[in-house]
Amino acid sequence: MGDRAEGEPPPYGAGAVFRERTWLQRLEGQLRPKALWDMRRFVLGIPEYSVFDLPRIVRGFRFSLDAMWERVSRVNLLTLVPALQVPVFFFLGRHDHWVPPDTSVAYFEMLAAPSKTLKWFEASGHEPFVDEPDRFNALMVELVRPVAGADGERPGGQSGR
Repeated sequence: MGDRAEGEPPPYGAGAVFRERTWLQRLEGQLRPKALWDMRRFVLGIPEYSVFDLPRIVRGFRFSLDAMWERVSRVNLLTLVPALQVPVFFFLGRHDHWVPPDTSVAYFEMLAAPSKTLKWFEASGHEPFVDEPDRFNALMVELVRPVAGADGERPGGQSGR
């Protein structure tokens, strides 16, 4: 990766991470029936998916994690992307075990950007848009849409269509 800001890969592989994070989700109740029902409702709310796709989604996630782990686990955003020239929004789940909130907060605090907003989702894990969809959607409309431009218009008069 050349000049990319990388560190040493962790001493464990993607399989160990997947098992660890899955067990943490189980212990915290994120894989309890209601949570799984909410995920099913979210996935099935997308016309392109059916209940038969759920096992494929899990296999696809696992395949991607296995394929990318060695490389992505070494990326250090603190040095790779210290600044962005666009407004930044972090919507963080307080119970995220896939990307620990402390890691996200450390990056948010050092990141230079024209504006930055961090919102916590107290009842969420890695996917606030699934765990707290009403609040997530409300914040997207309240905070992100005005910055992105209403009705497909981008700031500066450019059309987003």
